[in-house]
Amino acid sequence: MLKRTLKAIEDLKGILCSILFCTLPLHAEFVVSDGDRFARLRLFLKDSLIVGEQNSVTAGIFLNGLIAPNLSFDASAEVNMDNAFGLTYPGHDFEPYFGYPYVNLDKQSDSKGRTWDFFRARTDWQAASYFKISGGYDYLAYGPARRNKLALRGGDFYWRAIQDTSDYAYIRRPVPTPFIGWDLNLAFVSYSQHVMQLKNWKEHSKYLHAHRLDFRVSDNFSFGLAETMVYGSSPDESRSMEPIYLAPFVPYVFAESYGGDRDNKAMAVDFSWKLFKKFELYGELFIDDLDNITSFFDESWWGNKWAASVGLAIDSAKIGMFNWDYNFEFTRIEPWVYTHHKGFGNDYSHFGNSLGSDLGPNSREIYNRLGISYKDFLKLDLSISAVAKDTAFGSRIGDIHGPDDAEDKKYLNSKSTVNYQEYGAAILYKPFSILSIGVKQYLVFNEYKGSRTEIFSGVVW
Repeated sequence: MLKRTLKAIEDLKGILCSILFCTLPLHAEFVVSDGDRFARLRLFLKDSLIVGEQNSVTAGIFLNGLIAPNLSFDASAEVNMDNAFGLTYPGHDFEPYFGYPYVNLDKQSDSKGRTWDFFRARTDWQAASYFKISGGYDYLAYGPARRNKLALRGGDFYWRAIQDTSDYAYIRRPVPTPFIGWDLNLAFVSYSQHVMQLKNWKEHSKYLHAHRLDFRVSDNFSFGLAETMVYGSSPDESRSMEPIYLAPFVPYVFAESYGGDRDNKAMAVDFSWKLFKKFELYGELFIDDLDNITSFFDESWWGNKWAASVGLAIDSAKIGMFNWDYNFEFTRIEPWVYTHHKGFGNDYSHFGNSLGSDLGPNSREIYNRLGISYKDFLKLDLSISAVAKDTAFGSRIGDIHGPDDAEDKKYLNSKSTVNYQEYGAAILYKPFSILSIGVKQYLVFNEYKGSRTEIFSGVVW
């Protein structure tokens, strides 16, 4: 009883500190300009308390600007310090598959505190009105899905009751990638192509190539076609970048044969239909591998690997004095999607995290979110999610199908599937443009009963 009381007092103290922390009247924005050229610098400080788990303090900077009329830059950096309650952080050996690197505060193999830093930076050169070259260290996202992008999810990540990657990935946040690419935008069609460096082993190379065609059929309807290719070195094979994948407009499905048919290719098709001004219907289909076009629901071969996500969204619908947002999304991911029989060197991961949906293989999610906001200073988010996640072989990106393993597959086997519901509520109060205070509450039911309360506050100056 005494321990629970002391624990409650400690949590309450953390809550009060978190609220008091962001009442500081701090404000500053630094801008240097010369004609059309400018550089803008902003600083931010955030305190976040996950009740019963950890307290995190984050300090960082935003920097963007225009070097020339057609040359811009955008960057951010942050330093994080976490302190755990009742648990410890294991040591990190800086192997990328171990998750994003951090340093334990007391230099021990197990520590109650850690620090880690994060940054992103990119430069864009608009060489012509229809042609842009980009490069840097940043996220890339493909497709219209709001909750579960299947091909490239960018920087999106969510708290989930169970995680689909190895137990080593203690920081779930996706990691940016070094990249270079270009975009060609014409009246009704656009084409983009990128090459990125991935990491799963320190000493081995890994690359991701991606290109995409977007067709604007009308003002309210568009669809896209995309391909991705992942490959890299393994302990018994050294690989360098394949020049064939750098050639513009060359389909990877044909280019892979030129390189010996040993890489991990995937295709995606998506659409966005804005039926009304604020109403959007969208969908994505990700094909990792198929025996033939009719084998989508054929479970006799494990290599029939695909995923689909469909949804609808209402954005900023003005009803009375409030703005309303709504998002429904259904996602299905078959077994073995994102995996590869060569393992880390070719699977669809970067720093131990999925490049696509973080649900991972052999999963399903039905997601609903309702957002209500009053002007810019008060926002309420309510969400409910029903998740089914299989835990059998073929349900983790790191799983490797061998020649002696079963040739068939089973989607969401009732004997090994975990079903749970997540209920979320978040309130964000922003009385001034520089100040924000928020609370997030998650409740999980069924096999993973529990709750998670996060209190965060921050200032930007």
